[in-house]
Amino acid sequence: MFSKKKIRSNQIYNVQGQSYTLLNQIGFGRFGSVWTSTTQNGEYVAVKIVDFNHSGNNASLNERLSSFRTEIKMISKMRNEIEHVVIMYGYEFNPRYGVGFIVLELADESLIDRVRNLHQRHLRTKIFDRYDYIPSKDRQEIWVQLMNIILALHRHRIVHRDIKPANLLFFGPTMKVIDFGIAQDELAGYSGNQRVAGSHPYSAPECFHGRIPITSKADIWSVGAILYFMTYGKRPEYETPQPPVGVSPTHSSLVQDVLNRCLQRNPNRRPDHRWLVQHPLT
Repeated sequence: MFSKKKIRSNQIYNVQGQSYTLLNQIGFGRFGSVWTSTTQNGEYVAVKIVDFNHSGNNASLNERLSSFRTEIKMISKMRNEIEHVVIMYGYEFNPRYGVGFIVLELADESLIDRVRNLHQRHLRTKIFDRYDYIPSKDRQEIWVQLMNIILALHRHRIVHRDIKPANLLFFGPTMKVIDFGIAQDELAGYSGNQRVAGSHPYSAPECFHGRIPITSKADIWSVGAILYFMTYGKRPEYETPQPPVGVSPTHSSLVQDVLNRCLQRNPNRRPDHRWLVQHPLT
């Protein structure tokens, strides 16, 4: 029986006729693991492995299958958005071992790493007390890219539901979104049985109780939470625009305005993508 414990470096797997050699694990989530790998030509890629067998976490087989199928469907749907969405090179389900593979382009770093590096660099300057966690110029550049991602999702009527720093990766200077495992079609309509899933506190509150429809306003909450992270270096633990305990509020009235509008527990009180794109911060 195939299991995550048996996945190790130097193993070779075939995906749609191409062989990939696993090098080292770079990520692990509820539905599987991600590995740096090489192709037959020595090119580096990321291979996401989803195990459909019994696992130590609480993800059921149906959840794993749904995540695997949804990710492939959504990335395929956005295959032309190569400046905003991770490129998928191939995928395959191996029924013999009960495992699925998704081959993706390999990133340089996550938004988490980029923000931490910007912060450390900024600490060494003599004007640190004039700014927030990272310089306002860098924050705005990342914010503009995030808005482009939101627009790309909107063009394809997709609600990602799990936009967070770990799911935003840099390929050189370009930031792209990954992990569409719990995404949904915005026009799918409401069902009392809609999936309850996400990542606190970056996913919107409505993603966890299933009592109201999940719309594109869920992703508006997420970008507000990410802006909060870039501003304060911490996630919004209390799910409000208020700064962390012991931290002074941002000096930017534009950032504060966006935080106040996006981090509203009632989705009807959040702005839409047009408001954000037209906002002076953007």
